[in-house]
Amino acid sequence: MLVGGMAMLCACQPSQQNNSYTVTGELDDSTHNGKKIYVMRYDDETMIDSTIIDGNKFVFKGQVDTAALCRIDVDRHTFANFILEVGDIKVNFKDYAQPSGTPQNDAMAQIAKEEDAINAAVEQKFNEIDQQYADNEKAAEEAKEQYVETIKTKLANRAAELYSTHNNDAVGYYLLYSVFMDVIDNTAKEKIMSSFGPWLKSQKMVANRLELLKRLKMTAEGMPFVDIEGTDADGNPSALSHYVGKGNYVLLDMWASWCSPCMGEIPNLMKLHRQYKDKGLTVLGLFVWDEESNMKKAIDKEGIEWPQIVPSDNMEPMNLYGVDGIPHIILFAPDGTILKRNLRGQSMINAVNEVMNK
Repeated sequence: MLVGGMAMLCACQPSQQNNSYTVTGELDDSTHNGKKIYVMRYDDETMIDSTIIDGNKFVFKGQVDTAALCRIDVDRHTFANFILEVGDIKVNFKDYAQPSGTPQNDAMAQIAKEEDAINAAVEQKFNEIDQQYADNEKAAEEAKEQYVETIKTKLANRAAELYSTHNNDAVGYYLLYSVFMDVIDNTAKEKIMSSFGPWLKSQKMVANRLELLKRLKMTAEGMPFVDIEGTDADGNPSALSHYVGKGNYVLLDMWASWCSPCMGEIPNLMKLHRQYKDKGLTVLGLFVWDEESNMKKAIDKEGIEWPQIVPSDNMEPMNLYGVDGIPHIILFAPDGTILKRNLRGQSMINAVNEVMNK
């Protein structure tokens, strides 16, 4: 570091200048000119800056003390992620995860490119499997599951490598959303997150992820069920314990009326319900993350025949079982032990067929 006159020059500069940022972006058309847009910080969803689009362009200017993952939304289909930090940042609406101009944004963009390559490779492999087993859906699903298992260790190792240099910064925060932390086993996630520095551990997202891991441990395969109380479709008192641990296998479907993948599983659940309802299997719906008034409409529309539980708090079941997305389908043993979690499609049908045909 230079000393003498340079040191004096630096000392005379207002301290906030060292924290200055600019964020610039450009749009393809003029339809949004005059619109006010905001910088939203992910961790607390706070709008921390605003500006007006003018001439298809915009500029944010301000000071930042601690870098953070942020987002700019122009409309539902036009948005960009970036790390708000000191320096001149350019966001990219054509590729929402490719900001540039500062060290952490360049690092984030490089990781996003790596993710894209991994996702493309997985998609290609899945297509190859579909072609190989075109006449055997069961074999195709099993081959895909085996392939995912083979890459989990590689992704976990790469995640650990990336976090070795980003365990306490906004790039590390971005990695929480990445394929590296999404696909790997919970044991690997917990090991990596234990290495986080104080700033990253202080973020709400990290606290939520750690609590999720804790709940997942408590409700892992082989653990006893955790009860959930509520009402049935007619408003009468009901609970998970009215069905689970009563001598039948129970296939529990956490679903919502707005969830397209949930609707996609109804034919599979219907098939299993009709095949095994008199042979020791109870299919059970758990209506979550939705307004109770929407349930009966969905039941009538979809022709759902199995009983439902509506919890008093529509998010509590997801919290208790560490669920962060639906549908989430769980298979319970006759004694109430959790046999399988996160079942979908053909893999769910295979799992139920296996236990019911023993």
